[in-house]
Amino acid sequence: MDKMDRISPGRLDRVLSHWAQPPVTPPLRTIMEKHQSAELDLKHLGKWVGAELSQNRDIETKVQVEQACLDWLCDLTRANVKRGRVFELDQVLQEGVADCLGYAKTLALLGRRFALDIGIVEVVIDNAGRYVPHVANILNLANGRRRFVDLWYGSRNANHRRWGLQVREGTKCLIKDVSQDDMDRLTGVEGLPMKAVDAITCYIMANRHLGHGLRYGEEEELAQAMKYYDLAIRLYPQNARFYFNRAVAYENMGETQKAEAGYARALQDEASQIRVLAREYPETTQLMELDERGIGPRDQEAYLLRKGFVTGEEVDRGVVAVRCKVSSEEVERIVSEIEARLRHADP
Repeated sequence: MDKMDRISPGRLDRVLSHWAQPPVTPPLRTIMEKHQSAELDLKHLGKWVGAELSQNRDIETKVQVEQACLDWLCDLTRANVKRGRVFELDQVLQEGVADCLGYAKTLALLGRRFALDIGIVEVVIDNAGRYVPHVANILNLANGRRRFVDLWYGSRNANHRRWGLQVREGTKCLIKDVSQDDMDRLTGVEGLPMKAVDAITCYIMANRHLGHGLRYGEEEELAQAMKYYDLAIRLYPQNARFYFNRAVAYENMGETQKAEAGYARALQDEASQIRVLAREYPETTQLMELDERGIGPRDQEAYLLRKGFVTGEEVDRGVVAVRCKVSSEEVERIVSEIEARLRHADP
């Protein structure tokens, strides 16, 4: 896993040198001007932003830089990485395609290059109340506030209902599932430890092997699935989904007792049961069609807002019109056209 999902600075620099670069926002432009740089150089800009954040003692100025940097990195990522089914970081950078985990890894990698306190979190219940196997990012700001970012849903300030992340209690950091309502009263909240992110990667690999094993009756695939489930559980033993799917593999291998023990472990309490209920939803997986069909950023923003992916509920077309700087009639035209194109994409 270490070799698979750790990208060297040189490798990242080579990838970024070929990426399209969105316009730089004023706070970042000011930093560039301070260093008498007219051309955008991501390698140097990251160092300059890091120096600005470490040296500046004004909290509000630091927060402005952090916010601007995050928004620009979101634009940079979305301009160069489209929605898809790729979750391994090196492959994401190579192919320019990512699922939610691939997006979270990419944004975390870029954010750390710019000295942001950014991490990866699980979404257990999304903003519409769906129980989902989903991943997003958390940014801790200099003023103690935090922002959640979900590039798959198109949200720069995500308000999902339940998160899986680290909470600091005394000298320890514990992985917990925390509701959005409880988030405001918590202070030490961080992204998942890297080994937990590696575990989620293993889990997805295991699921793919399990799917092939069940579909084609291949014992080798089931054995491979078992290997990755075992590793995922060793790295992140708190995750109930890992035990449940491993139990499915055991059951299909004829290991009845191990399967029953696994199901019991996976369903041992309400929090575990919520995680086990997670599944993919057609309306969220279909969002990859927005990129595959070449729908532009403004139209995507209007659609994602209007249909409730950004906020969890549908947004009034007048509000969307103001946000996207178009007329209400244009919002309806955009949404209707995208819906028609997505219907045409259905198998």
